[in-house]
Amino acid sequence: MACPFGGRNGTFATKSKKWGDRAKMKRLKILMVLIATVGLWHCGGGGNNGNGKGPIQVGPPETPGELRVEKIGDGEVWLNWQASADDGDVLYIVYRAVGGSGTVAIDSTFLTSFQDRVLEYEQEYTYYVTALNTAGGQSGPSNSVNGQPFNNLAPLAPVTVRAIAHNISILDQLDIVLDWAENGEADLAGYRVYRSTEGGLAPDATLLHREVVVPRFVDEDIEVGTVYYYLITAFDRGGKESAVSTEVRDVALPLPVLLDPVAGGLVPAEPTFIWGSMAEAHSFRVVVTSSPTSGEVSAMPLTSDTTAVFVARVEAGSAVELASGQIYYWKVVASTQEGGVENSVSQVESFKIR
Repeated sequence: MACPFGGRNGTFATKSKKWGDRAKMKRLKILMVLIATVGLWHCGGGGNNGNGKGPIQVGPPETPGELRVEKIGDGEVWLNWQASADDGDVLYIVYRAVGGSGTVAIDSTFLTSFQDRVLEYEQEYTYYVTALNTAGGQSGPSNSVNGQPFNNLAPLAPVTVRAIAHNISILDQLDIVLDWAENGEADLAGYRVYRSTEGGLAPDATLLHREVVVPRFVDEDIEVGTVYYYLITAFDRGGKESAVSTEVRDVALPLPVLLDPVAGGLVPAEPTFIWGSMAEAHSFRVVVTSSPTSGEVSAMPLTSDTTAVFVARVEAGSAVELASGQIYYWKVVASTQEGGVENSVSQVESFKIR
């Protein structure tokens, strides 16, 4: 028996049109794949419905009822409708006409609601919905509704903004990485990053540093030792701008200066490490290794001091011992953040155990 999707009655067919919008073509292709997938549930099994009881009865489902506009927002229209009174799974096809253009299928869903987003302001959109069942039958169209999105509200202020500076010479990295939670507005166009070297800044045009379309920005135009302050706003396609985010700040620290031990100097089995102070540093961590680049043997806790006594790493239940006559290496990681997030890293120095 031929698959019911091959017949004319109740099948999903789309008239050939000049789209002029590649995004719509892509959505339609996805839609047809979905429908084909639904059809394959019943297109195999040697001409029966998979249980040996004969062919599937082809028939359209009930038409979805009471399509209505639930919400019209900034660049979006939300729809909902009553479910089709049909046994089994039902796929709903959402059709849309823009202004006086023809109606096209724009998406499909198994839900009884749909959010059409990223729409043009003050443009009239008309919708109706059909139902498609697993037998390949398509209902008639629901009632039509229309809506005209507007641009009434500015986006919300970005939240959870962070600024994390880096001065990692071995990676040739000098930057401040900003990130924040993504806004959810349908008409969101992007974000504005404001920067100053003084706190308490306002979103002034003279302080606008960059516009970005993703909730992340890497500021590489910085100098070591200079504190930078940032505000983030969101703006929509209509030019409305949000309130400002919480102000954040950070500074790329200079490299910590190691004072003792250095140049292979002799030290006891539990050496004490000393380095120079740094005004903006929140904490430090000493890393001791068995080679210049790897093999960490220490488990040094964070400290706000500029001196620390060696704490050995525990392996297989035993603390690692520094071997007499062996050369080891150490460096200091400085941080401006809670939890010791890496900001700057010193050069590596060596020492030898007596």
